[in-house]
Amino acid sequence: MKNTERSNELSENTVIKDIVLPFKILISPLKTFRQLAQKPDAKGLVSLSAVLLLVTAASLYASATKIDINIDGQRTSLTATNVFNGWFASSVAITILSILLYWLVFASGLALISRILGGKEISLRALFVCLAYMLSVSVVLYAVRVVVYLALPSVYFETSSSWPPVDVDAASNLFEQSWSPLFAFQFGTVFTFVAFLWLVLLGAIAVRAQREFTWGKAFAVSFAGFSITLLLLGLP
Repeated sequence: MKNTERSNELSENTVIKDIVLPFKILISPLKTFRQLAQKPDAKGLVSLSAVLLLVTAASLYASATKIDINIDGQRTSLTATNVFNGWFASSVAITILSILLYWLVFASGLALISRILGGKEISLRALFVCLAYMLSVSVVLYAVRVVVYLALPSVYFETSSSWPPVDVDAASNLFEQSWSPLFAFQFGTVFTFVAFLWLVLLGAIAVRAQREFTWGKAFAVSFAGFSITLLLLGLP
């Protein structure tokens, strides 16, 4: 009986460790990446994927609550229209794919450049498992965007009866005019750049832990990998 209880406790502790592992990357990246270098563990990526999907969906929903459009002469929130469900589902899918593509290009750049520069040999699988935990930054970024969107006022599109509007440039200009002077929007913009700097930092720490590079070489690899990502994909 006691052995069974101990086994259950160990199982529960393991599950908890798997859940919190992605967030340990943000709190104690050097120690956590060193642990992953010794024992690559992909289990925590399950909880990371679930939380990333959740905050991404929450961010898009929060933004939708701030969009009002004209339906039959009445001002109506986008979330209350028939077009919302289709737009929301496609937007969540596109956003998640964009995040994964951005990470994949960045991670591939880190893997390729670090391999060229030498250092400790490591399998690509172990390296990409380690680098996948950098997606924790995206969780924080989109969680902040939820708060930012909720703090912004609604924007009204008088001539729009559907979403997204046909004239995308006009819609972008209206958002810019309505939101850019506000502190919440400015904070969100600044935090986006902070998140990318944070991503470069985590990339350097991960490369150092996996390849055992010097700090200078690790930062050079991370900066080069991110520069390649910017050239290919720009800022998301």
